[in-house]
Amino acid sequence: MHFGIADASVWLVLIAVRLQLCTCSKYTCAIGSDGFCIFQGVHIESSEQAANVQLEPPAGAAADVTRVKFRDSSMVALPSSLYGAFRQLQELRVWWMHLHSIHIDPRLLSLDAEKNRISSITTEPGTVPLLRKLELNQNRLRNIDNISVFENLEVLELAHNDLRTLDLCVFQRMPKLRLLDLSSNNLALVRSSIGAEKLASLTVLYLNDNRLTYLDLSILRSFPALEKVHLANNALVYVDHDSLPTMLPRLRVFHLQTNDWHCEGLAELIGQLRKTGVQDFKTFSAFSCKERMVEGICCTENKPFALVRKSNQYLASYTSELNGHTRHLMRELQHTRHEVARLIANDNYTQVSLQNIGDEVEELRNQLTDALSSPDPVTGRPVKPPSAAAGSRTAPGGSINPERLVAEVAKLRRDFQKMTGENQTLRQQVRQYEKLRQELEALRTDTNETKLAFQLMKEENALLRQDLNQLEQKLQQLFSRGTAV
Repeated sequence: MHFGIADASVWLVLIAVRLQLCTCSKYTCAIGSDGFCIFQGVHIESSEQAANVQLEPPAGAAADVTRVKFRDSSMVALPSSLYGAFRQLQELRVWWMHLHSIHIDPRLLSLDAEKNRISSITTEPGTVPLLRKLELNQNRLRNIDNISVFENLEVLELAHNDLRTLDLCVFQRMPKLRLLDLSSNNLALVRSSIGAEKLASLTVLYLNDNRLTYLDLSILRSFPALEKVHLANNALVYVDHDSLPTMLPRLRVFHLQTNDWHCEGLAELIGQLRKTGVQDFKTFSAFSCKERMVEGICCTENKPFALVRKSNQYLASYTSELNGHTRHLMRELQHTRHEVARLIANDNYTQVSLQNIGDEVEELRNQLTDALSSPDPVTGRPVKPPSAAAGSRTAPGGSINPERLVAEVAKLRRDFQKMTGENQTLRQQVRQYEKLRQELEALRTDTNETKLAFQLMKEENALLRQDLNQLEQKLQQLFSRGTAV
């Protein structure tokens, strides 16, 4: 049997169509005993392949499926057809899927994507997702700035990721957030630039198992409903706690164990926590400590740490005073702005008044010129004002008295000069206020630089504490070797 060139081209077309059909995979889920529609054996190795995977609900059950999960599967990305095939989807569970990124549909209410390789999260732009629960433990997140779009979150779990520094302002648009888990990351710095907003629903905060060496508890002032705070297993030496009792009135659990506490600072902190009503400071008591223990928590009496602590307290006091001074200057600047606006309005009014007076003077001058140049109606000669009529308004024959007009012009001129002087004074005041505003702006810049310098000093103090801790360990090793010898 022989094939011609035309037959070969037909076979090639058929093979190409067959290959194209094979690239589109179709999977159907099955309803499990727990109510989830379960997909099994879904394998996606690229984003292009994810676009060619078709997911389907069981026959006749498309409208009833609200919960989906994947089992024994491997996907670098979710299939593009997932949210389109399940319009009523509310809960999605994707464990151990090797996902590198994940897209969250705005209609989804709960997502459990633990134990993947997720480094980025996306959603539909310009929407506020309905998501209430987001579990992303054990992934590879290093930046969560875009998580603020999930304004309806109630539970957010981000443990065992790779967060290094964090500003709590990313959560300020989540008024319903109740639980926040940031444990087991690489957090070395936690700060807050949240303004006057309050997250009144947050009750549980996990910051344990990180690399924190210093923490200012004033960053928690935006969470007045906190009941449990976990700070165990960090490298904390001490924390600032001046306004703790009034700031967190509902606090009952504050775990502190397994840190590098200085004994004096730890005792003061526990005293403040007791005033708040806290009775639970640890999950377990230490069996033995190198130096001392306070309330079952190990601490050190190392003197250099006390020195660092005092320097930090001094810096905190200085910054507080500087902030108060800055607030006062800001109020003065605001008052100055109002005064400048008022002066500018007065200046505009003065300019209009001066213009009106100038117009009136010009009109009177024209009338005077016309009166002096007009001839007598009887003799036809120019009118000469007699001395006897100097005090009258009109000259003989009913004409305008020039002397009277000259007096009025002089009076208007004096008024004009007076208003010009007032205008000049107002302009000088405006220049003075402008100079004051520039000085306040320069002071604000200096204040921002001081704040930055203070933050850098805090970080340097944290590094100094680590160096002192290492030095202490080396000295103890040397002492132990000397004792052994």
